Amino acid sequence: MPSRRVLWLIPGAVLLGPFFFAPLTIMLRYSFYRFVPGGQQEPAFVLDNYFRFLRDPFYAGILLRTLGMAFGVTLLTLVLSYPLAYTLARSRARLRGLLTAIVLIPLMTSVVVRSYGWTILLANGGVLNAALAVLGLPPVRLMFNMTGVVIALTEVLMPFMVLTLAGVLQNVPPAMEEAARSLGGGRWRVFRGVLLPLSLPGVAAGSFLVFALSMSAFATPNLVGGASTQVMATLVYDQVLTALNWPFGAAIAFALMLFVLVLTVLQGRLLRGRAPGSGE
Repeated sequence: MPSRRVLWLIPGAVLLGPFFFAPLTIMLRYSFYRFVPGGQQEPAFVLDNYFRFLRDPFYAGILLRTLGMAFGVTLLTLVLSYPLAYTLARSRARLRGLLTAIVLIPLMTSVVVRSYGWTILLANGGVLNAALAVLGLPPVRLMFNMTGVVIALTEVLMPFMVLTLAGVLQNVPPAMEEAARSLGGGRWRVFRGVLLPLSLPGVAAGSFLVFALSMSAFATPNLVGGASTQVMATLVYDQVLTALNWPFGAAIAFALMLFVLVLTVLQGRLLRGRAPGSGE
């Protein structure tokens, strides 16, 4: 007789089976098809689509650009989110509820709408450059380049990092920080020796989430970066809906998914090895 834990997994498995794994299986099958010019796919089992992606320097450059974007967004999001998450975790219950609501409000707005908002802020004649002109400073170009994409994606993904870190920091007893300060530790030393090691699980979880979402982001790079800043998600979109090359688009999507999974596993092992009690 199956245990209760197995029974609890059945509803999720029933939902994931037809609506997640089945489409993935179909897409995997398409990735081995042969593309026929004119938007047709010939059923076959060839590796040409994967070899084309791996051998062509153009696609390697797009992969490296996407990887650099994801690492930049993850690092910037972590640096900006940690103080906010710490404040959220150490606040009183009423203030904590207010801060949590402020963090959650952006998630109630579509990513497309928020990305359009960033196009207004970052445009050459937008709000930011207008403010710089009032201050007598030269304008900056943040539209249709990777800098603007990283800034916009950081804002879009910050709530995920803040909420993940806050949940872990709430479980770190404030008495441990007070004890470290009473022994002569300064703020930086207490953070480096006590708070950061104990919050590494939250750092890892938040980084995994933000990194994966950044690697697969489409709306923000497409709207803020434009055609001049192509990343993996926009490349898949162009191959499937513009070039009508479904096999190659499916191969790129699977290569991206496997790449993210491998990096996530490696990052998890690295952080786990540095976590307290790991023996290293």
